[in-house]
Amino acid sequence: MQATSITRFQQEVTKKIQQLVGLLSMVEVVTSESDKAMVSAAIREGKKLVKHVGHVRKAITSPMQEEIKRWIAKEKELLAPDEKAIRQADQLIQQFNEQVAQQQQASLDRIAQAEHVQLQEESGDPVQIRQQHDFERRVAIARHSTDGVRKVWTFAIDDLSEVPQEYLMLNEKKVREAIRSGERHIPGLARPGITIFQKQQIVYR
Repeated sequence: MQATSITRFQQEVTKKIQQLVGLLSMVEVVTSESDKAMVSAAIREGKKLVKHVGHVRKAITSPMQEEIKRWIAKEKELLAPDEKAIRQADQLIQQFNEQVAQQQQASLDRIAQAEHVQLQEESGDPVQIRQQHDFERRVAIARHSTDGVRKVWTFAIDDLSEVPQEYLMLNEKKVREAIRSGERHIPGLARPGITIFQKQQIVYR
């Protein structure tokens, strides 16, 4: 659809929406079947307009979306060798960093053990002993350190049943699929946690 056609379509839709909104704004309460029929007709017209705009939007955007999908697939194909090489190289760096971290921890453990022994023997000034070993710890940390390494907090699920409710999310899509398939209670629940019920819904045809 060309830009001029889109502009004309937008103007037509805007005009129809203004007419519908103006008509419905005049109705403050439905008091008779004729009022109900008039409002229902306006609602049907509004729903047709919503569906029509949706069809036009799909007609315009579907080719774009297909082109986007093709480019995403091509991007994955092009970058696959590069990403594989990056992962392999990253593993090498991770291994090196782990070795350095192990060396650093081993040095710190030796310093802590030596400090503990000296303090237990009471062969010197405790303040000086701690200061000396603090200096040795700083040297060990500086000696066994790497660039570009930082510790970040993350998480892993140990037991989902122990996770507090506020951290869980209901799969509404799965519940609605179960209802459409005929389920009238969710199986597997020891006690009702989800109630399936009917409610009135007005249908405009």
